[in-house]
Amino acid sequence: MIDRQYLAAWSLDLDDAGFAQALAAAGVWTAARPGEPLAAPAGSERAPAASAASIVDLLAAAGEQQARDDDARGRQRSRAPLDWQAPPPAALATLPTASVLAAAWSSLVDQVSAGPRLAVRSRAQGWKTLLPMVHALQQPAVAAASVFVADAFAADGRVDWQLPFRIAVLPDDLLAGSFAEIPAPPQPGWPYRFSVAGRATPRLEVLVFSGSLRHTAARLLHRRSPSRAALVLVLGGIDAVGDALEALLRVVAAELSAEGVVCIAPRADANSDAALPTLQGFADALSHDTPLDVALAHCFGQRVTAFLGGDLLRISALSHSVATLTARLRALPDDAELALSERSLWRLVGDPDQVAAPPTRGATRAAGGDRGRARGQGSGRVGGVLPSARSVSPALLARRMDEASRDYGYDHESDEASSLTEVASELRGREGEDAGEQPELRFIQHRFWRRHDAQLVEERQRLQVGVPILLRLRIGPPDEAWQSAPEAFPAHELPRSEQPHRLQVVFHEPTQLDAPLLGELILPRFGPSSVAEFVFTPRRRAAFAGRVSVLHRGRVLQTVLIHARVAAADEALAAGSAGEAIRQQVEARVRQHWGELGARRRFDAAFILNHSNEQRPLLTGVAGKRAWAKDLSGIEEPIASINQLLSDVAHSVADYSEGLTSGDNRKLFVKLARLGADLYSSLVIDNLQPLQRAGMDVDEATHIQLVSTRADAVVPFEFIYQYLPPDDDAGVDFCPNALQALADGACTQGCAGQQEPRRHVCPMGFWGLRKVIERHVYNPAIDVPDQAEVIVQAEPVGTRVRLQLDQGALVGYSQEVKASDVAPLLAALREQLPETVHVAGNWDEWKQAVSGSHPSLLVAFPHNTGERQDIALEIGGVAFKTLRLPREYVHVDGAYPLLLLLGCDTASSAQQYANHIRYFRQAGAAVIVSTIATVFGPHAVRVGEKLLEVLLAIHRQSTADEQSGAPRQPDAVPCLGEALREAKRQALRESLPMALCVVAFGDADWRL
Repeated sequence: MIDRQYLAAWSLDLDDAGFAQALAAAGVWTAARPGEPLAAPAGSERAPAASAASIVDLLAAAGEQQARDDDARGRQRSRAPLDWQAPPPAALATLPTASVLAAAWSSLVDQVSAGPRLAVRSRAQGWKTLLPMVHALQQPAVAAASVFVADAFAADGRVDWQLPFRIAVLPDDLLAGSFAEIPAPPQPGWPYRFSVAGRATPRLEVLVFSGSLRHTAARLLHRRSPSRAALVLVLGGIDAVGDALEALLRVVAAELSAEGVVCIAPRADANSDAALPTLQGFADALSHDTPLDVALAHCFGQRVTAFLGGDLLRISALSHSVATLTARLRALPDDAELALSERSLWRLVGDPDQVAAPPTRGATRAAGGDRGRARGQGSGRVGGVLPSARSVSPALLARRMDEASRDYGYDHESDEASSLTEVASELRGREGEDAGEQPELRFIQHRFWRRHDAQLVEERQRLQVGVPILLRLRIGPPDEAWQSAPEAFPAHELPRSEQPHRLQVVFHEPTQLDAPLLGELILPRFGPSSVAEFVFTPRRRAAFAGRVSVLHRGRVLQTVLIHARVAAADEALAAGSAGEAIRQQVEARVRQHWGELGARRRFDAAFILNHSNEQRPLLTGVAGKRAWAKDLSGIEEPIASINQLLSDVAHSVADYSEGLTSGDNRKLFVKLARLGADLYSSLVIDNLQPLQRAGMDVDEATHIQLVSTRADAVVPFEFIYQYLPPDDDAGVDFCPNALQALADGACTQGCAGQQEPRRHVCPMGFWGLRKVIERHVYNPAIDVPDQAEVIVQAEPVGTRVRLQLDQGALVGYSQEVKASDVAPLLAALREQLPETVHVAGNWDEWKQAVSGSHPSLLVAFPHNTGERQDIALEIGGVAFKTLRLPREYVHVDGAYPLLLLLGCDTASSAQQYANHIRYFRQAGAAVIVSTIATVFGPHAVRVGEKLLEVLLAIHRQSTADEQSGAPRQPDAVPCLGEALREAKRQALRESLPMALCVVAFGDADWRL
């Protein structure tokens, strides 16, 4: 039974099928000719025919009827959607009777071979009224190919759709187990993938939820999704009406940056696994170039209620990918080559010889060469090389694809869809190689404005106390009207996409602002970004150093400082010095190569550690849609206490080595937990816990980034203790489940430690064992162009995404470390590594081994001496000052190395040890595993031995999995951040409490 609402009297003489037909005709006319009467003589014998003719004429005149002649294969291509809008009550008098319109619609659909696609416009009606009409239009009598709400989400040009398109569920969804067991695609280059979403898939095409719409919205608000998606499928259907329905849809779309939400009413007799075959059919339909709305209707029938944006409809069509790919092909350098299989070339252009690369081009770019093989990861190659690969010219391929695409049939997933997917994968590899070639320089730019005589006047000299300021920020090409940073913002290295990038921008000046200001920039592929505007009023005469931070997916990319002077309100303009001017300085460029940012994982929060103009330590945090700042004055006391505790452990290793829950470990962990709880109170409760309302569970968030713009700004986040602090009496003990929790990586629900946290301590309460913490520390300004204070050089980019830990090792140690202590580690390395393990007796031998053998694993147990610019590391009795460390001591050629720098420091100053990190990072270390507290000789070696044991085991297993060709979920590929966290957990299980001190400086996304 259809709810006819205010149309009941108008359609009284029709059954439900006739009403649906009349409704369809009335809505199509209303959308195309609002307020215009539909001329059809009442009572005339030709009234139905006249109405039908009027509608057909209307469609043709409006250009909406896109029916095309059958192609050579006899297939009718899909026509464009018809707009539909509910006729308002006042318009009913201008329409023919409902029976006339029903007959007219029936006559219309009889004249066409494919049903119309009805795009419902919702603005003129409330959703409570609209939804019953949408369901009525889905009646079989209407014969619509699809019905969907077309204007629920405004098209903003930000949604993206890539090949292969990915359909995924979140790990806690009921379908996660079934998705994980879906077999690998039947052949390389398959146009779609099913997977379980995670941090390794930050952007998806389709995200599926088993629950209802209300349940899905609640889940997203309670726990933020690690992935964003263009389209959301809600398999539990709609469980809200009216304004509540609209609100829930907008929550789901906003949380996932989606432009389509589709609610599918569940079948009463179907279990969750019954959805898989239908989802498979949906994916197949899209790979046949079926429009998204039609594919949904075909696969899910009348159970679908779809809300789809115009951009999403356009870019999800497989035929649209042809234009996108050919544009990207033309953008490649003239001498570029791609390696594609002959099978795909026959499908896309006919004769492969028509697109063959000229033979005069460099051999290094030929298919099958080293670069060709390297680019093959993920592009459907077998053993690194495409079957029957041919070297082709991108420009010629683009031209021939444009010519041939009108004849593409898209009849099978293995036809054009797979071939286009192969082209897309090969393009991604080639574009990653060319990420450093910058077609257009763009800079972080600003303008200050104040009001004078009712007009905005630009301020380029200084600011004044009490005078409101409008700050405008953007990223754009050089422009005299805008003040720019001295170093270009490497926008060309952002993920290659036809759609603009969404970047967060944070502005803060701690002397003049109580809290940071947070905004958004939309950056297109070319030209300037959108403009973010911030309003503030300077309140103190002082030097002004406003920090602008740009982030992508929760990770800092670049920061600049805007330097100015805040003058007194009554100071005349002429009173300033002649050369006084507002200027910019690049402070931090955390990542050099951004070509792979599209594949980088999303982090939960980022923290920038720096100092104010008054040299007060400051923390700026960004998480989700919130930014804040905190004065860290006084943080030195708990840091010093932590360091002293661990120094005591280092001096008496035997007292802590009988088992984690034995000996003096209980006292140590109780004291550390109480200090860590103090850090939690200071850094988390006041600033992070409010994020709970924004869908970020602070305690359950697992990935954070720390950027220190000064080496003395190292804050021990790893020691933050998130459980309630234990009492400091003798009755407190380890949770009985502590060792099992370390093995499982999580505490058991309802364990004794959670039931009575004051009487128990648990290692899993420390952030260093719960979270992946990615650290970056600055390099000296004298070594960086334009006085930038942060620059990270070795990072995963292009085809260089994996640490090669099996290409030889180099070990060196201080004279304070006994050879007998290092012997077990050397024996283990020689047993596990196929390449030579060198031992350096001093820094000269170390340099010779790096230059001669190019080891990919560097292990040093040095002794730290000196301070500031005179800091030095001693190996074999010879001290070596690391300031301006030559690259010959770290990386000359080949794979970027992993460096374990686990030294001892008699001064008990972890801050001084941090200075070495920046020098070794600058010299080419991919990642440095080091400590943030004092570690002495034998304990350092034991910790290093255990870390290497676990990291190498994970690396071997990952290599075996890759070589087997077995399919792996994206999050199953191990990354260094997670591997190091696991190694620390295992080290603690073996009673090595110094593992708590271990941290990694560098990119957590390096794969093992």
